[in-house]
Amino acid sequence: MDLTPYALQMRFRFMKNKYFKFYDGFCNKKRREKALDHALDIRKFEIELYWKRATYFWAFIAVTFAGYFSVSVSESIPPGMSEKKIMNKQDILLLISCIGFVFSIAWYFVNRASKFWQNNWERHVDLLEDEIIGPLYKTRLEECCTSFWKLNNSYKFSVSKINQLLSLFVVLIFFLLLINVLITYYRITLPFELFPTICLFLTVIFICALYVFGKQDDKDDNAMIAKYRSTTLKD
Repeated sequence: MDLTPYALQMRFRFMKNKYFKFYDGFCNKKRREKALDHALDIRKFEIELYWKRATYFWAFIAVTFAGYFSVSVSESIPPGMSEKKIMNKQDILLLISCIGFVFSIAWYFVNRASKFWQNNWERHVDLLEDEIIGPLYKTRLEECCTSFWKLNNSYKFSVSKINQLLSLFVVLIFFLLLINVLITYYRITLPFELFPTICLFLTVIFICALYVFGKQDDKDDNAMIAKYRSTTLKD
């Protein structure tokens, strides 16, 4: 059920009052002004980090794709590796697929985490800005008749959401590549082959570790130990 504008306004006012009660000292206007400045700076910093992380993952995933397709179209692997029987072609393809799958899932998780923290500071700005600069940040001005089919005009897409969906698409592509390698080159019936079994086991374990241990734990008390260094001069 959608809330009426009046109900939304009352809900926001209730959240704002609760927010100010949560932080001691926010009754001081100068302190609220400093808090707003910090929230805006940290939000801008989070956006910069978002695109730096995206660039890092894009570069690694592009290299992984290039490696996969260069190996898949080659007739044989480098002579040194084949002579020493280190790895054959299908093992290299499987290893690249597993690495790409793990990194693409990590990229998807990082995108969602970055958006979470960006939204956190945007909500701080929403609650702090009214009496200092007015409702500038949460007021959106747009054209009256926006349409997706007006191809030469702007449209209200979310850049971060598009990036999240794109990273999810890359996850699916690497998953299909991994399945294709397994079906094409390996026996998927008992008894299982050793190398693909180990690769898949480690891949699943690491993805589960990313999900379980990569989440922010709200119950952490962040206890710290202070250690001091002393310096003395000898005569």
